[in-house]
Amino acid sequence: MNEAELTAAAADEAARWRRQFGVTLAMLVAFAALVVAMIWLARTDDAVWQRRVYIFGAVEAIVFTAVGWLFGREVNRSAVTTARADAEAARQEASDARAEAGEEKARASRVDSTLKAVCAATRAATAREQPGISDRGAGASRSGGSLDLGAFLQELLDPPADRPD
Repeated sequence: MNEAELTAAAADEAARWRRQFGVTLAMLVAFAALVVAMIWLARTDDAVWQRRVYIFGAVEAIVFTAVGWLFGREVNRSAVTTARADAEAARQEASDARAEAGEEKARASRVDSTLKAVCAATRAATAREQPGISDRGAGASRSGGSLDLGAFLQELLDPPADRPD
């Protein structure tokens, strides 16, 4: 919809609401007049009074239904407007969260790739520099030998099955 159509639709809605409000207001004024007439005509025969009360009850139900419909409609309209705004905000938050999750996944993938490359390079360098020297563990002294960094990184990446994580 373009701007002119939206403006025309809003103007039609406003005109319709004014007509509905006018009809409801006229019904309330007529009902108030009926109440005054009932009070003024209260000194009559019981049979006549019962008929008037019966008609008054029917008119009262119609008027109160119209008023309730008008005000209920306005309350629901504001609730719908609020719900739509909340839904749009939730959609935006979900979109932002998806984008952030994608960024985190890419960052984790880069870190994982870098860690694997470092581990592989360390293994290759260790194998070239010290063939035949094995890992003495984390408690090995520096004077007695060196720590096998490749095995250490491999242990960090793939812990043994017998050790709980």
